[in-house]
Amino acid sequence: MVRYDAISLAARDTVRALAGDPRFEVRHFGHVCDFPEVVHRSCDDVSDLLLDPAYQAADAAIFHFGIEHSLFNALLAGGPPVRIVCFHNVTPARFVGAGDVPVIVRSLRQIEILRHADEIWAVSATNAQELLARGFNPTRIRIIPLVVEDPARAELVNKQFEPVQVLYLGRVAPSKGLHDLIAAVSQTKLPRGAVRVTIAGNMAWSDPGYLSRLRGLIAQYDLTEVVHFAGMIDDAERERLLHAAHVLAIPSYHEGFCRPVAEGLRAGCVPLVYDAYNLPHIAAGLGRVVPTGDIGAFAAAMADLVRTLPAAIEHSTEPLLLLDRGPTSVTAFSDLAQRHTANFAFKTVGDQMRDRLLQLTTWSRCSPNS
Repeated sequence: MVRYDAISLAARDTVRALAGDPRFEVRHFGHVCDFPEVVHRSCDDVSDLLLDPAYQAADAAIFHFGIEHSLFNALLAGGPPVRIVCFHNVTPARFVGAGDVPVIVRSLRQIEILRHADEIWAVSATNAQELLARGFNPTRIRIIPLVVEDPARAELVNKQFEPVQVLYLGRVAPSKGLHDLIAAVSQTKLPRGAVRVTIAGNMAWSDPGYLSRLRGLIAQYDLTEVVHFAGMIDDAERERLLHAAHVLAIPSYHEGFCRPVAEGLRAGCVPLVYDAYNLPHIAAGLGRVVPTGDIGAFAAAMADLVRTLPAAIEHSTEPLLLLDRGPTSVTAFSDLAQRHTANFAFKTVGDQMRDRLLQLTTWSRCSPNS
């Protein structure tokens, strides 16, 4: 459970949602925990977990699955009477670098172990569909989204627009399509100074070869004054960048949920995304969605937004913002964005987790086989 990692944050939010209720006592089992407020027990492999008396005495276990780890093999053995998996999906091997393919192959194989869970909480309809396509029992699948409660809410109408700010948030990896983003910026043919693109992500975890490729593209397209790497950022800087940005650009090839889009909508950013996996659903018609891998379409949509945003902000009640839902005023966009992201509020998601967990553990105690 580490900082600046989406699945880790989801696990932390699960702990917060349960630990804040006196009906629950919560422990985190895992290799490491960066959050001192979380009660943590170190477990490096499945034997550590299965031999831990606190794990064996628990009423329920909740696993957050997104990549292969031996701890998930505990689903094949004994332990708590109720076992739940939060399913974050796995990036397909075709979207990762050669060095990451083996762990992806193992992760995709380990998905089969999830059939032994009593229930799976898919974090999106897209992830639920992935399980259904694999033949999982639909009665054991429930959609419970991630919590997105930051940054502080902001409105597009209050932002300065000289230049228009385009922001990318996330991992710096081939599956995120940053090479497409840079190429698209070069194809917009916008006047110098009309747009600034910021790429913010943990570069320490990135493939040096891919980073070198991105820097080469920036130089090749003469974009050194337009595209900037912010590198690793803390929460305060992340909020500052989101509040300054007008467009959140995510040309990703695979997203099981995509927290940054929800964060961007909270912060008054218009999402510009590919139509891959959950991206159209999380954008909810409140941005521009183009075919995955179509750099020309991505460039055209970006150019549309950059050209029209200043007038749309200046005349905020007129339908000048060109979105997938149709021409929309900036005022209406802000209202719709806040309604949509309310679905990911901490209380809303936490209530779903708590209610369902209480139902499952009650049924377990009443079962004649328990």
